[in-house]
Amino acid sequence: MLTVASARRAQDRFPGLVARIVPASLQAARLSVAVLLALYVAFHLELETPYWAGTSAAIVCQPILGSTLRKGLFRMIGTAVGAIVAVALTAVLPQERSGFLFAMLLWVSACSFLSTLLRNYAAYAAMLAGYTLVIIAGTSIAAPGQVLEIALNRASEISIGIASGTLIVALTNPGNAPRRLAAMFSQLIGETAGHLVEVLAVAGSWRGDGVKIRRELIRRTAALDPIIDQAIGEAPELLQRRSILRAALNGLFEALSGVRIVETHLRSLPKAEARRCARVVLDQLPPDWQTGALGETIRPDTSHHADRSALVVRNLLRLGAGDRSVYLTARGAADAASGLATAGNGLTLLIDPARAQDRPPPGFFVADYLPALINSFRVFLGVGTAVLFWVITEWPNGLQAITFAAITIMVFSPMQEQSSRAALGQGIGMLIAAVVVAIIKFSVLPGLETFLGLSAAIALGLAPLGALSTVPALAPFFTSATVNFIPLLAPTNQPSYDTLAYLNNTLGLLGGCGFGVLALVLIPPVSSRLRSQRLCDLTIRDLRRLAMGHRDWTLSQWQRRVYTRLTAMPGDAEPVLRSYLVSTLSVGLQLIRLQRLSRHGRIGVELSDVQMSVARGDLAKLRVDIKRVDEELEAIPDTQPGAPGRMRVRAALLAIIEAVDRQRDYYEGRSS
Repeated sequence: MLTVASARRAQDRFPGLVARIVPASLQAARLSVAVLLALYVAFHLELETPYWAGTSAAIVCQPILGSTLRKGLFRMIGTAVGAIVAVALTAVLPQERSGFLFAMLLWVSACSFLSTLLRNYAAYAAMLAGYTLVIIAGTSIAAPGQVLEIALNRASEISIGIASGTLIVALTNPGNAPRRLAAMFSQLIGETAGHLVEVLAVAGSWRGDGVKIRRELIRRTAALDPIIDQAIGEAPELLQRRSILRAALNGLFEALSGVRIVETHLRSLPKAEARRCARVVLDQLPPDWQTGALGETIRPDTSHHADRSALVVRNLLRLGAGDRSVYLTARGAADAASGLATAGNGLTLLIDPARAQDRPPPGFFVADYLPALINSFRVFLGVGTAVLFWVITEWPNGLQAITFAAITIMVFSPMQEQSSRAALGQGIGMLIAAVVVAIIKFSVLPGLETFLGLSAAIALGLAPLGALSTVPALAPFFTSATVNFIPLLAPTNQPSYDTLAYLNNTLGLLGGCGFGVLALVLIPPVSSRLRSQRLCDLTIRDLRRLAMGHRDWTLSQWQRRVYTRLTAMPGDAEPVLRSYLVSTLSVGLQLIRLQRLSRHGRIGVELSDVQMSVARGDLAKLRVDIKRVDEELEAIPDTQPGAPGRMRVRAALLAIIEAVDRQRDYYEGRSS
């Protein structure tokens, strides 16, 4: 019997049910239409293997418009590069099968290396350049004289699939990545500004947990990177001015580094002194810089945040000309405000593009080469094993197995610890698709003779798989089932219902996936803990080189190095490791400022001993050196030239010693 309470519970559940069913149904319909459109065009053009068009459409057809557009663009680039290399290798090694196969292994390994170094969709293009060559080689190796025709056919089939998937998604999904990114930037800007205000407001009492808040803000800031790429894919203007968004992301890191300097210094002062310094600086901050003031919604005045932050920076830099504690507090707050101004400029681009100020491209920097080397080795060994197995056994479907071994390893290697599990999920998804395809191929399709009938049969199997792929818990299995549905069905202009051929085709796909899983399991990736540790160690190494004068990095170059490593830090890394990087960032910035002042200012003291102590990690000597230099600076009358420069030096020295004292085990433990 339906009671009032049960009816109310059903009503409460209904909106949530609709919220899950509607996106799943839309994605299922979108996927089916995209695949069928690609197949229709490929059939109409009488291409040799139209199923590659349908497969590409299924891969490109993503629920997020920006992902689809960017993935489609970079997939075309990668496909073109792979096709060109396939033709070139065949021309150089026309009758040398062993040489061709070895060159193919080197190429896919190099592409895997590059795809691990690059980020987001650029990495996807490198991946495609690798296994497109393998796809073409699967046919051309038996007929090298036809490689150009084969390459053109495969590139055409894949491009048709890309265009079909992109078109359908663009027509059915308006896209909201720029709006989501603007909301995230707005919230992070507001919370970071509020965090600065809170640190100043509680100076002397320290009721808040500033370290935990700051670590969480660092983690959320690093997570913006893929959202930026999605937004760039949906808006041509954002693509042209993407350096502003990259700079905005770095600006948030800069702001958090500045807040850290402020809190570290205030915690080192007596309570009354900390309150006095904090109050002087707090009076210069806008009243709306409170936690959540800018974080809940994008308000009309949010786009003016960059201008207001720039004004705050100018006001803060005027403070503390004769008071080192006030000066250092104000300098840290100015760094935070400067970073917020840069982040606000990125937010302005998303809300009011005409008012955003362009930024130079940030440049390219690799956080760590080791994961890329390991992944390239996994590809070389896994695909090489599949090649040897094919050569020794002369397996008729060996080339197909090689193709899917390359795809499996190259796609899942960048997932690091999750790679073997994800590849296993692909194998399970492939088995699911094989069962569904077998039912459709041998029970439904033989009675259908038109493309309309074929379309209905494909939609019957593909739509449920696409809908289930939107369920997070099922996505690892049904995303694979969706992508492999068309290769298993292998529709052609002349339909074939040979059971043995289907089993061989399925075994080829499963065999390739098996080789991939074995390679990913037997050659483990660099663990998350080791990657995190290496990022910290490499940054400390760079700090030592900077301190010893072996590198002459500018402020922006040093920031880019550390920001890249912050973004590369694994999601499950210990929060303290991100704090270590931010601490090293601020120490490096102070060293660069000291080197500048030492070269161009008349400060009247020698700073080389301080720099060597930092380089060696000798904190006991560093304290002695900084105390000596500070006393020498304090003894110089303010009437002599260079007084402002001497105050900046004293503040920088104090910031360095406070940073290393706060995390002395970290700096001393990496001094060798």
